[in-house]
Amino acid sequence: MAGVVGLALGSTAVADEEHFDIGLWNDAGVLRTGGWDHDTETMAGGYNMRVFEAELGEDSETPFGTDEPGIGGVAADIGLPEGGVFSLNIANSLGRWNGSGFDAAGDTFMSVNYLGNTVDTLSGGSLDFVVADDYDYHPFYSLESTGTIENGAYLMELTASMADLQTSESFYVVFNLGLDEEAYEASVEWVENNIVPAPAALPLLGAMGLGAVRRRRK
Repeated sequence: MAGVVGLALGSTAVADEEHFDIGLWNDAGVLRTGGWDHDTETMAGGYNMRVFEAELGEDSETPFGTDEPGIGGVAADIGLPEGGVFSLNIANSLGRWNGSGFDAAGDTFMSVNYLGNTVDTLSGGSLDFVVADDYDYHPFYSLESTGTIENGAYLMELTASMADLQTSESFYVVFNLGLDEEAYEASVEWVENNIVPAPAALPLLGAMGLGAVRRRRK
């Protein structure tokens, strides 16, 4: 494989603004995502954030990887039971920015590793996390390929699930690999304007070749 890489609600943050971790919370029995700030231990990014940002390769030793955004929360403040387990689920294959939308990323895919367990956008899968009193988890996201990894913005779609709660709406991480701020911001804004606000826009992903990923057989 060539290289390794990583993984905010209708966020309008540009590349030089603060990026938030993924914060899950219980909205009357429905899992929602918000923009979690671990420093302040609040949903400083809002309780309805569904588009998150991440920069790949900030560490020269992992030029195609990142451990951001993390996943954080304080059990008593988010309505989730301490000791409970939630899952992050890969919901679609990886997309790559073409300047006006996202195409299928071809032989390039994203893998996500946490505590030795790995899932990817080729086969799908889920990673489990424990709700602690105050938690701050950072899985490692890796952009990999059987060919050449090209600079660009890459789109990953996820959901979150937990026993006795309704699964979250899809949320998205837009990863930047080598694009300048203006180009990357354009890709983030496209996701915010074309996927998150209007559910009717979701079938566009299928039209662009981003069909549902194949699930691993147990």
